[in-house]
Amino acid sequence: MNPPRGKPRGIFTVRIKKSIFNSLAIAVQRIVGHLIGDVDVVNLREIDIKGSCLGCLECAYDNHCVYEGKDDYIDFFNNRIMAADILIWAGTITDRYLSWRWKMFFDRSFFRGHAPSLSGKQIGIIISGPLSQLPNLRQIFEAYVEMQRANLVGMLTDEFGDSSRIDEQLSSFLNRMRHHADQQFIAAPTFLGVAGTNLFRDEIWGRLRFPFRADFVEYKRAGVFDFPQSHWHHRIQNSIMLLLSRSPKFRSQVNKRMKDEIIKPFKKVLKNK
Repeated sequence: MNPPRGKPRGIFTVRIKKSIFNSLAIAVQRIVGHLIGDVDVVNLREIDIKGSCLGCLECAYDNHCVYEGKDDYIDFFNNRIMAADILIWAGTITDRYLSWRWKMFFDRSFFRGHAPSLSGKQIGIIISGPLSQLPNLRQIFEAYVEMQRANLVGMLTDEFGDSSRIDEQLSSFLNRMRHHADQQFIAAPTFLGVAGTNLFRDEIWGRLRFPFRADFVEYKRAGVFDFPQSHWHHRIQNSIMLLLSRSPKFRSQVNKRMKDEIIKPFKKVLKNK
């Protein structure tokens, strides 16, 4: 969501630990002082998140999560994450990823399904730790941002150089962030974004149209189905299932069986282990 130029720009900064650039808090203060507009600084530990995603897929039909009304995450994501046009995420590497709290943050965002929720936003990532030794972690962020149809301005770490050098990199990082936001720049997707989007496009059009009805509606609205497949068997099956899913009783029975059906193809393999 990009406001008219010249108006204050909502800035969203997420932080989790105080251990970057000698102190993560110092880096956050630099960001707040450098950017123009309303700056919202959030510590994920202060957000009431009752638990991780349960994988129940009850949100697949209409994006309503089983946690709805039970904690603050959904309102937090809808009203603060999605309301910002610039997102800066900061965290410390823990066990080749970020913290468990960050994992919970990303997992719970699945209540929005596979449809992009951060389209058009500028995203920057500040990481304390040896990011250069974890190309998989870097690729996770790159693919995530591209499939969100957002723009990854860059990833900055404290693993190289002294404090003055890192300070220069932070200033350059923030200048690019402002410039890209002013120009509403979104980089062209790489293979990660194109392949990932096409994979979900074909699956949501085909065999996953049910139960992911909310994804299908959003993909159709956004024009994602630019190369639909025939797959008549899946289309007929989905039409029948979608018709039946209008019944709350039927959806209730589907939700009870969802987890068993997901692992059903793997049961034979698991029994032999």
